Amino acid sequence: MSEPQTGAGAGAGAEWCVVLNGEGQYSLWRTGRELPAGWRAEGTRGTRERCLARVQEVWADPRPAGLRRRTAEGGRAGGVCVTEIVGRLARRVPGAAAVRGDGFALSFGELDAAANRWARYLRSLGVGRGALVGVLLGRGAELHAVTLGVWRTGAGCLPLDPAFPAARLRALLAATGARFLVTEVAYGPDGFEGEARYVDDPEVCGALAGQSGGPLGGAPDPEDVAYVTQVPAAAGRPLAVAVTHGGLAHHVTAAARELGGVGDGGTAVFSSVASESAVTGLWASLCAGRRVLLAPRTLDLAGLGEWLAAAAPFAFLVLTPGQLELLVRQLGDAGTASLAGVFVVAGGAPGPAVARLTGLLGPGRLRTAYGTAETSYGGVGPLPPGADAGLRVLDGACLPVPDGAVGELYAAGPGVALGYVGQAALTALRFVPDPRGPAGARMYRTGQLARRTAGGEVRLLGRSDRQLWVRGHRADPAETEEALYDHPGVGEVVVLGVRAAPGDVRLAAYVVPRPGAEGLDAAALAAHCGRRLPGHLVPATITLLDEVPRDADGRVERAALPGQGGPGSAGGPASRKRRTFLGGSSLAELLAAHRVPGACVAVLEDGALVAVEAAGSDGAGRPITTRTAFPVGTSSRYVAALGALRLVEEGVLAPDAVVGRRGDTPITLADVLGRAGDAPGRAGRPLRRAGEIRGRADDPLSRAGRPPGRAGETPDRADDPPSPAGRAPDRADVGALLLPALLEDVTGEAFGPLMRRLVLGPLRLDDSRFGEPSPRTDGRSGARVARVGHDAAGRALDGGRAGHPYELWTTAADLAEVVLELRRSLLGAPLALLGPDTAARVWRPGPDGLHSLAATLAGADHVPNSGPGSGSDPDTDTDPVFAYEAAPPGFHASSVLRLHAGRGLVVLANGRAGNRVGEEIEDRLRSLRRPASGGRTAGDGR
Repeated sequence: MSEPQTGAGAGAGAEWCVVLNGEGQYSLWRTGRELPAGWRAEGTRGTRERCLARVQEVWADPRPAGLRRRTAEGGRAGGVCVTEIVGRLARRVPGAAAVRGDGFALSFGELDAAANRWARYLRSLGVGRGALVGVLLGRGAELHAVTLGVWRTGAGCLPLDPAFPAARLRALLAATGARFLVTEVAYGPDGFEGEARYVDDPEVCGALAGQSGGPLGGAPDPEDVAYVTQVPAAAGRPLAVAVTHGGLAHHVTAAARELGGVGDGGTAVFSSVASESAVTGLWASLCAGRRVLLAPRTLDLAGLGEWLAAAAPFAFLVLTPGQLELLVRQLGDAGTASLAGVFVVAGGAPGPAVARLTGLLGPGRLRTAYGTAETSYGGVGPLPPGADAGLRVLDGACLPVPDGAVGELYAAGPGVALGYVGQAALTALRFVPDPRGPAGARMYRTGQLARRTAGGEVRLLGRSDRQLWVRGHRADPAETEEALYDHPGVGEVVVLGVRAAPGDVRLAAYVVPRPGAEGLDAAALAAHCGRRLPGHLVPATITLLDEVPRDADGRVERAALPGQGGPGSAGGPASRKRRTFLGGSSLAELLAAHRVPGACVAVLEDGALVAVEAAGSDGAGRPITTRTAFPVGTSSRYVAALGALRLVEEGVLAPDAVVGRRGDTPITLADVLGRAGDAPGRAGRPLRRAGEIRGRADDPLSRAGRPPGRAGETPDRADDPPSPAGRAPDRADVGALLLPALLEDVTGEAFGPLMRRLVLGPLRLDDSRFGEPSPRTDGRSGARVARVGHDAAGRALDGGRAGHPYELWTTAADLAEVVLELRRSLLGAPLALLGPDTAARVWRPGPDGLHSLAATLAGADHVPNSGPGSGSDPDTDTDPVFAYEAAPPGFHASSVLRLHAGRGLVVLANGRAGNRVGEEIEDRLRSLRRPASGGRTAGDGR
């Protein structure tokens, strides 16, 4: 995982040292900081890479020293395990229902006896402490008994899903060192080199019948491994996390207290038993003394609602967002609400059904959770104040960030896992000393960005890496990319996560064949993936390309990928080469002529970004590059509105809901997204090109919170309107300032991280961010910023440029991606950020002829109905145009795009005369498109 740059101490040049605690567990720590209690320096220091290499060399046995000693002496530490809890229940309520499924039922007494027989049988095979047993049974009659039996021998379990391809099963067994496998004849993978036993083998059944079901002496040590579970990794090969009995019991008993005591119906398990979210359903209800109902292996999702309704009510249900959406479609809101006392939504971002059901169910009955194997499956999601003191929001130096600030989420306490099997260095990197815990304690770096509110509530804000939830499974697209690279005909691969439906994320793959590869097609590649990967990692779509479109800095241009509104979106191969349009010297000449110190320009053609050029200086002695970030003032509303519309599409916000008042007049969300009454584009008014729209000196995002008269706020031109102090905000101000505040109130998330989660992250806009940039960099990728603005005469404004928390700092390429995303969404591209119905709100005029994103439009009264084939001509002036210009003090930002032709221009400059540079560039582009005969072409007269 990449290390997020979240605060002080996160610099790449910091020196590290190798440290270890009294249990012989290694980690890394920054030199110069006091070591937490119970940790000491090993002696190696230097770069992080050097320290990690040392850890990998010396840390051969990841078990705590105390466990190694107790194992040698035959003892155990104090503490309860899940096997003991089940045993106590078997003695107290032996006849109570424990596990039921398709054609079988076990009471607690019967389950305990079956587990004891399996433990004795496995011991006779040599299974004991330190061993690992693969359990490949699915939702079968022996699942709980075999798992408990393995634990009672002191060994650990590797849960496996029969739906996994054989190659995947073999790879997992080999990578984790499992030498034993318990499965069924129909599931056993060929090629397993260890010992396999089949629960439906008559010889095994006879051997089990000969074993005693009576009490079994001994119990696993709480620090013994209970589960080894696969998790995704950025390297493309899955990792294996070792979860201890103590960590598992900590999570399961807490969940049993909170969920298992609600009602008498127990729970149902209908997902993969090898998924991280399955553990709560499999064991929490059981440890509360209530039943676990296992869905038939052949259950079709089309019948899920009917099957659950027949067995309801349950105390609680753990399900994915996609499963909840499915149940609502099958049973309706009321029918779904009647299924359980509590619903726990895990494994992805909640969809619209969550918002609707929350009000219907009432407080506490619908919860979202995020748990991983690294935290023993315990939730690290939104929690009420004080619910888990083990959650810390820290910066890159493991120092707490202030309430409301963004940091990385760390999880501490008894749920912290042992580490990654066979990955000493990675374990040391992700499991680090806990400054606030007991002596020698560790905490886990989750990779989640988060903030803690003033009330103590932890809010998740997205990830610092590529991980995402796909059909309820934590996944990394790199693993699918790695599998595709294994195909001999594949030369280059890009895999993205896309939303197929509310609550349902799938993978889309883009593949460039190797030179000379013949006959490569999407079906063959999908079959190739299916032989190697679980179903959720097999791409839902595979598109062949001539080349992967990349910008001048080598980043993938998502806008230019087929299905994203770029060329080839109908499904055929696509090719896009970046070209120059002016030449750096020509752009520099334009800047000099208009006294603009620096600028960056992006050109769009056919719905894709085809050229980006930069020239000049940022005003602080550094050259402007294509990755220099500029403040864009009220153009920030593009991103804010996209985020708001995503929440509308998910049912979190209603467009007609009243969100405030101005005097006695109610303000709705649609009003907040609206535009000032003097906006161009009003019905009957002519369209003005981007270069003709005069910038405003009183840009509300630039002016907000500043005293009048500050340098940079006086008009640069005689015809610029003044900024009188104390004037009432107009609708442009409302849209620029109220919308972010509204989104913060609705979601409880800080605006910048919220936009990273909703828009900047999904669009891969790594060079963009909201709020004041750090002194050194902007965005997450190290891009420089242009801080110093200049007036129309080229004079630098005093004091540099501070950032308003609601203002976007972005590059020309990133702002172009936002505009292109609006186009893709409106045209109904299958992988677009918004659905076409929601996106239509961007262009739909209100009763006074205004438009929700301050769009300047011409050529169509109803843009959503004027797409290709509807009579609109993309090569004439009837093609609707989206245009906007903002003028932060000393800066210029403008964008213009023809909807159907996909032709446009973005100009960012650190000088107020940047609008004149944009006008000349537009003229040159029109000249390039005009035929030698002087006839008019598409885009002429834009």
